[in-house]
Amino acid sequence: MRRTKNPLLIVGDKRSRGCALDPSFNAFVKIIEDSRGKGLEAHIISYKDLLNGNLPEISNPVLNVLLFFPYKYWDANIEVYKKDSKVYGDKSFGREFKKYFERVGNAIEKKYKKRKIEYVNPPNISILDRDKEQTKKFFRKHKIPTPKSFCVNNLKDLHRLINQGLSLYIKPRFGAMGKGITYLSNDLLITNFLFQKGEIISHPYDYHWRFHDVKDSDKDKFLKVLLSRGFIFEEAIDPPIHKGRRSDFRVYCIYGEVCYYYVRSTPAITLVTNWSQGGKIEQKKKFSQYISAAKLNKVKSLARKIARELKLNYAGIDIIFSKDYKKIYALEAHSFPGHEIGFDLMGNLAKKITSLSR
Repeated sequence: MRRTKNPLLIVGDKRSRGCALDPSFNAFVKIIEDSRGKGLEAHIISYKDLLNGNLPEISNPVLNVLLFFPYKYWDANIEVYKKDSKVYGDKSFGREFKKYFERVGNAIEKKYKKRKIEYVNPPNISILDRDKEQTKKFFRKHKIPTPKSFCVNNLKDLHRLINQGLSLYIKPRFGAMGKGITYLSNDLLITNFLFQKGEIISHPYDYHWRFHDVKDSDKDKFLKVLLSRGFIFEEAIDPPIHKGRRSDFRVYCIYGEVCYYYVRSTPAITLVTNWSQGGKIEQKKKFSQYISAAKLNKVKSLARKIARELKLNYAGIDIIFSKDYKKIYALEAHSFPGHEIGFDLMGNLAKKITSLSR
């Protein structure tokens, strides 16, 4: 067998809460295993192996590294509600996730300090996947349009904003999948958290967090909890509405190129388009009557810019237009975008990465 150009180290966990296997990691691993014997040197390890020092010996001067989401650690140590009074996505989530990825990065750098390490997505940037505030600061620094965020220290600040006629999304700083979202306007407060006896209750599952009104008598109590937990307060953008449905975009970039995108939609009265919370992926032919080629190119161009500025070689970017299509906004950037139904995302990623490792 001919020697590979750059070995590939793949780190991930096969099992995750809610499903038998992590679809992305396992789909990628299957492709890689099928490529063995074709000039590809690949090493597949778990995060437990990595942190226990069980890393393979590499003789090549350059090593490519691909990190998948650390489901086992997240499920066992971060998204756990029995041990303390955590609220989904609060400050404690972020502290734990950052410390964990610092350990991951340090372990890799220590083992391969004499090698040049080429990350698909570096550990320090991967942390942004679950830190909405830092992501938005990055957007603003690089002049990437994003919904305005507000510094809210107390209820007085919050009431002042609402009395000015603003509507806000209140989001967990370290959340994902459309979980823990609250919408606040002058006459409405709805959330997909539960609120019982003065405490916010996080659902013990990932899918179908249902929205409901918060009672008038509970509104200030509920908002005080969000304020104390480091939630972010963001201007609510009115999105385009077509046939009673709101929509936005998910765009995938692999090494600087848009490999796939889709339009997500949900009934206009619903607040999030995530398919995990009931969103629907629209057929492109059906939606093309509303989106011109010029607007679509604008979406793709913005996604490429975000991936490039963030130095993410593999990214999922969420983008939304204003209701009149005159403005475009970046909502989030994901360094661990997952398995997609109807598109071989892992196949496209594997094809590009293996071309760099041969």
